[in-house]
Amino acid sequence: MKKFIFLATTCLLAFSLSAQFSATMVYTMSGKTVNFQIFSDMNRYRYEFNENGQEVAVISLNETGDFYMLMPQQKMAIKTKTTSQMSMSTDPLKQYEHFAGEGATEVIIGEESIDGYPCVKKELRNIQKNEFGESNQHLFTIWVSEEFNFPLKMVNHIDGTGASEMEVKDIKAWTPDEASFTVPAGFTIMDQAMMMPEQ
Repeated sequence: MKKFIFLATTCLLAFSLSAQFSATMVYTMSGKTVNFQIFSDMNRYRYEFNENGQEVAVISLNETGDFYMLMPQQKMAIKTKTTSQMSMSTDPLKQYEHFAGEGATEVIIGEESIDGYPCVKKELRNIQKNEFGESNQHLFTIWVSEEFNFPLKMVNHIDGTGASEMEVKDIKAWTPDEASFTVPAGFTIMDQAMMMPEQ
């Protein structure tokens, strides 16, 4: 599995949504840009992308706390929790929540429009000194749409590769279907917690 797949974001929906929509998320890391397709249904979401010919889909079910990474060509899925290390390394908003819950300070710095949608611009800063004695470290910048209660743009300033960035574009109304949020029949599910396959 390529490192980029596990570091891919996306979407990304650590916050509850007020609307159902599909969109394109443009994600840039280490100078490489990948487009993801997002499908959001309030407290669950799916995103899809193709990395060097490898199809990948991610399903996050916030109500149950389950998180799946699907590889359709192999008919395989990896199951974990939305709070797991794998989920956090895949989803930048989970990282944001983690740092916010660890004592970082969120500061509203203004309002800006992203793709035509008004957003509240915020910064997350580590005000307290870290293990290296640094304080007021700039961790994230995030633009949150009040209409969707969802971040349309986020910049991670601490990912170790230089600032990585995601931006949601081309938002459209979308009618959810259950198939988008279930693992297809015939897939082998690898439960990360058990490290045992289940059918």
